[in-house]
Amino acid sequence: MEQTQHYVQDACELYAVAVLQRLAEKARISCERDSDAKFSAFHSYADERGLTESDFNRWPDYKANVERHLPLFFADLIRVLHGETMDFVSVETEFRNMNLKGDFVIITPTRTISVSFKNYCISASRPQCSSGTFNSFPLNFLFDSAGVGMFVGPDGSKFKGSSTPKRDQALEKLGWGPIVPLMKSLDNLNASIKSRFVYGNEFEFLDEGVFDAARKQVGNEGQYIVLDILRQIGADRVKARLLKMTSLDGAEEVLILDPKQRTDSITSLKFRKLRFGVASEESVVEFDAHGQSIRFQFVLAGEPLLSVDVPFTINKNGAWISETYEGERFHAKEGRMLRTGQRRPKKSKELATSTNTYVDFAAAGIFTPAGGSVAG
Repeated sequence: MEQTQHYVQDACELYAVAVLQRLAEKARISCERDSDAKFSAFHSYADERGLTESDFNRWPDYKANVERHLPLFFADLIRVLHGETMDFVSVETEFRNMNLKGDFVIITPTRTISVSFKNYCISASRPQCSSGTFNSFPLNFLFDSAGVGMFVGPDGSKFKGSSTPKRDQALEKLGWGPIVPLMKSLDNLNASIKSRFVYGNEFEFLDEGVFDAARKQVGNEGQYIVLDILRQIGADRVKARLLKMTSLDGAEEVLILDPKQRTDSITSLKFRKLRFGVASEESVVEFDAHGQSIRFQFVLAGEPLLSVDVPFTINKNGAWISETYEGERFHAKEGRMLRTGQRRPKKSKELATSTNTYVDFAAAGIFTPAGGSVAG
């Protein structure tokens, strides 16, 4: 996702809060009457980042989703919360600093409800809920996150996942010594990737066919090492981490929109049943290789409730010149002349292993088409 699109998406989170607050004011169930200030916060955010109307028009669905779905979501809230007064407040910045996922809160006389807002311009059927590398993915099952690539050790201190001595020491202290050799195998795999793709002569120029075959080979190697790690960690710990990753642990609520459908964990009976099922003590998580991915399945009484797929691959991160042109061109960021398809000496060092976590919410049947009510 390019930076401007990310800004548009974030701006529409502020827009959503303002729209919800105005709906509460019009329904005469708000304590505060500050929707104008919240719309001003949306405009200020956009202005500070140089967003123009044409930027919002490039990705119109972020704003359209808010206008299409939130009036119905608000109507469902009134029914489920029994007409309590409610105000809506953006908390993304504060909550990220506390390692929470909430983007806004709903304040009622009896409670404050944290809501993670997921607004998709294409489809929310199989959303991505986290990303990382071959190394960081298993570490997330063992340590609390302290930011991108950072973890909290057993003594409360923070360490970089890429700092192998501190990582191994933290694993040993927590009693995970048998996992250290497997993490070192991932280290060696990363080193071989850098040697082959970034520094070796074989990939001075990109051959997509050869690279794709190599990427699959690397993905399979990483996948099976991580499977060994997860099996040592155990299904209970894997389940607890997956519940948190997918926002199904009940710690915070979730609101999901795309142009054709929506769901939320406050008013949707289907979503609440799914969350109750996967989080129940009786449910188990089964996992194994599935193609070039690890597939996790929440199973209750022999019935699969939800699938989560994590493909293992390599992210090129712009390591090769993708523009098509004749001869050589000077590339200022690289400080040298380069040809089409040639490796970028500086940028190629950002090439890395990649994992993405995709949740198959559509198959779980929790969505309601646009225009329908999800209250239950």
